[in-house]
Amino acid sequence: MTNTKANLESLFNEIKERELLNGTVLVAKKGEILYEGAFGNADLSTKRPLTSQSLFNLASVSKPITATAILLLVQEGKLNLEDFVQKWIPNLPYEGITIRHLLNHTSGLPDYLDLFEKYWDKTKIADNDDLLRYLVKYKPHRLFAPNERVEYSNTGYILLALIVERVTNMGFPYFLQENIFKPLQMTRTQAIGVRKEKIEIEDYAYGYVYDVYAGEYVLADDFEESKMVIYLDGILGDGGIQSTVKDLYLYERALNTGNLINDELLKEAYTPAVTKTQTPLSYGFGWILEDIKKKGRIVWHSGGWPGYVTHLRRFIDHDIVVIVLRNKEQDFDFDQHVLYAIEQVAFDEPYELAKEKPLLKRARVIPVNVLKRLVGDYALTEHPDLIIHVSLENNRLFIEMPGTMKLELYAKAEKEFFLRGLSIEVSFITENGKELIRIVNGVEVQTAVRQSLTEDKWDFNHADHN
Repeated sequence: MTNTKANLESLFNEIKERELLNGTVLVAKKGEILYEGAFGNADLSTKRPLTSQSLFNLASVSKPITATAILLLVQEGKLNLEDFVQKWIPNLPYEGITIRHLLNHTSGLPDYLDLFEKYWDKTKIADNDDLLRYLVKYKPHRLFAPNERVEYSNTGYILLALIVERVTNMGFPYFLQENIFKPLQMTRTQAIGVRKEKIEIEDYAYGYVYDVYAGEYVLADDFEESKMVIYLDGILGDGGIQSTVKDLYLYERALNTGNLINDELLKEAYTPAVTKTQTPLSYGFGWILEDIKKKGRIVWHSGGWPGYVTHLRRFIDHDIVVIVLRNKEQDFDFDQHVLYAIEQVAFDEPYELAKEKPLLKRARVIPVNVLKRLVGDYALTEHPDLIIHVSLENNRLFIEMPGTMKLELYAKAEKEFFLRGLSIEVSFITENGKELIRIVNGVEVQTAVRQSLTEDKWDFNHADHN
């Protein structure tokens, strides 16, 4: 592995010199850490540097840990995968959902983010009990019947955290601390809302987003679109675990050796859900699953929360682990490009790094009367039953694709928009007398036809630009 170590050193020296990453990294193979390092700043205002012990919000990389908590209870006979959720949460207004459905995202439960954006008092910080209260009060429509298909649901993982509490009579953070973090000597890790608890954590990596109007990096707390980092700070289970690359590696090793979860349950955890309708997402219990010819089985998860992007990738057949935690927003495709280069070196394969780091896009301010005319529902041309919603809130334009959270559209021009941090562009056009949305994601192009208008019929090509 000497060559692999040397090649990793060479790669990360280039990454450091060219400032291609603001975060921490750990790469290991067959139980040996080949590289561990930190790049950039934990606090941009003070220029405090990141260290390999810097603590990051894991975002959805918390989900494997939440799933592990459930599997520990199953292993101890305190819980069954086929238990109906209403056994543990009787007032949940959705029948027929099991623990298994929550684990593998086949519950059909709608995501909670829109619910809180619509109804929550933003001056307060929500917690898991608030989520349950809102599900009971507002009863948002389920997306589909249990096990019809796989569709990612943050809501389901918050309910899993609540179930841990109901089964054990312990707070979810305390259960994780006593049953996972302490036994594995993950001394820096905890499930906690930093803002909710009003605590200062030593060597904490603050999360920064790019203000597309000012053209500078700001704390996620200070950017209008990402204010949810404050009022959702008490929500745990789908995210909210703070950790380091080294602690995550200790967790991965415990899974790999079978010292935490037995082989039978791990086999289930790494088996994709089988549903009535086949979907592209292959998901087990807290893990995304892939199988690639050269690299074998990949059991992984990524996370994204304003200011943070996290990756825990496990190449099971080769016993290779790649962990990357980032706290400064950058182009999504470029981020994937850097991650792929790291993986290639870990496999002793050739790699390339882009000659230039792409600049993040700037946005224009568009008159509200123009934005209003874009609002409506659009049916995907290839799947007319799937609807894209375009809405205007507080003079800001949002798009909600089927099965995803609502995202803000930023204007390049009056009919051309982009999604911040993602290589996705959205255009409003007219073709053959039909008003369309065209969504370009790399080489993939989707179109959707306008179904309903909130105002008088409008031709995109002849808009009033006053």
